[in-house]
Amino acid sequence: MKTEKMRGGVQEIFKISIVTPSSQLYTKIEQFLPATQKRKLAHLDLIDGSAADAAYRIRKSIQAGRDAVILWDPMASAVAATYPQQRVFVVQPSVLDLLNCVRQVPEGKSCGVIIPLSLRAYYDDLEVQFKAMGVTFYCLASDSDERAMQTAVHQAALSGIQYVVGSAGIETYARGEGLGWIPLQPGWGGLVRAFFKALWSLRQSRMAPGRTISPRSGMMAYYHLDDIIGTSPMMQQVKRLARIYAATESTILITGESGTGKEMMAQAIHNLSSRCHGPFIAINCGAVSESLLESELFGYTGGSFTGARRDGREGLFEAANGGTLFLDEIGDMPYNLQNHLLRVLQERSVRRLGAHNVIPIDVRIIAATNKDLEQAVQEHHFRLDLYYRLAVLLIHMPPLRQRREDVAVLARTLLQRFNEQYGQPHDLGQDVLDYFQTLPWPGNVRQLANTIERLSLVVREEKITLPDLAWVLPNPPVVPDKNVRDRNLKAMTYDYIEKLYQDGKSVSDIAKELGISRSTIYRMRQKYQNKKENL
Repeated sequence: MKTEKMRGGVQEIFKISIVTPSSQLYTKIEQFLPATQKRKLAHLDLIDGSAADAAYRIRKSIQAGRDAVILWDPMASAVAATYPQQRVFVVQPSVLDLLNCVRQVPEGKSCGVIIPLSLRAYYDDLEVQFKAMGVTFYCLASDSDERAMQTAVHQAALSGIQYVVGSAGIETYARGEGLGWIPLQPGWGGLVRAFFKALWSLRQSRMAPGRTISPRSGMMAYYHLDDIIGTSPMMQQVKRLARIYAATESTILITGESGTGKEMMAQAIHNLSSRCHGPFIAINCGAVSESLLESELFGYTGGSFTGARRDGREGLFEAANGGTLFLDEIGDMPYNLQNHLLRVLQERSVRRLGAHNVIPIDVRIIAATNKDLEQAVQEHHFRLDLYYRLAVLLIHMPPLRQRREDVAVLARTLLQRFNEQYGQPHDLGQDVLDYFQTLPWPGNVRQLANTIERLSLVVREEKITLPDLAWVLPNPPVVPDKNVRDRNLKAMTYDYIEKLYQDGKSVSDIAKELGISRSTIYRMRQKYQNKKENL
């Protein structure tokens, strides 16, 4: 790759492909390519995404080696899912695109604007512009929240608005309210924004190998989407959303019960995104005290408080610069700190404790919680404005009891993992797998994994059967007298085993009849003897 000497280091010329959604935009961008190439900002490969051979050209371009690909949705999401290792940057509407739409409103007609959350950082500046342009109604609404968009359009209609500017998602609601609709689509301004964002991100990633991340900062993202096991319709939808969201830069909120794999999903999204070469930093907001959490997140200057290091310390926002910051258990964050976090999300800069200057940051936030944040907002435990900042894109990890068809494949995969770890040749009987599918699993995948691990350690026979579950589950399954699969383990008492001994049966015979291992018989007899001695 060619380089150009510049002040303070070496400027690299990156290879970037731009895939346009239409031939008209392709022609328009083509006119500016010579000037861009001449300034050596990047080597650009322009592709008409509406052409018949677009898929072929995109594939050949990526195979030839691209540092980044810039596209418009929905093609951006499709390319990100097809080429998960490729850096994909999505063209989103810019402030310029939004203001150009407002200028299209017929003269004398009142205008309302539904601002996409991708422009939330410019809200204050837009407010000034709207007042100067005579726009009387404007609000923020997520493109993925149909209820919020419908409510916003209805409020606009109640305010006497005649035309509304917004994404394609509001068209139906606007028509239903009798309003004119001007589509907000990313144009030239959005492309320029995406292009320079790609350049900045690529340069940051090239500097990343020489950068060290302190162990206290968090961890690397080890998990990928393929590591999240599940082929049920619910999990297929979750993975589809993850691929789409990974191609964007918006904040993601992952909800779900404990043990459903929220952190695994956060790591998978990071590894799918254009930030995959940057740091992945994680912190549990509920496991750190309020005073410590503040210094951990925002950092501090030397001498800012008693016990502070002389040279200060960078916070996790700084450590995650160019990458992803995962805020686990965000619902447990102290209320006082929520305002600090909100300010960072709004201003995209952080101020260390005791400092006067601010530090610009480029961090993608992924938050997770097992709590109902909407209820927490109503109970005044969580800020409403912070909730809407975090819940731009939502992913709900379903509990295991709602995707029972995944239990068997999960159990087999986990057992194979523990077999390799402990050097065991275990296999799960079909009766065990069937029984697992009937359980509620309140601890979800984590509880299932713990159960499988205990079985792999306790059971000595190769085949794990129903009676073996008596040693790892609080409420063992039902098994019959003559057949193992139909006997109730609760009725399988020590007296019954002792009776078999008195009938002259050997340990092997008893184990075979009951369908359990000989070591289990020995353990049960030992407990029986101890019980008699203590009477």
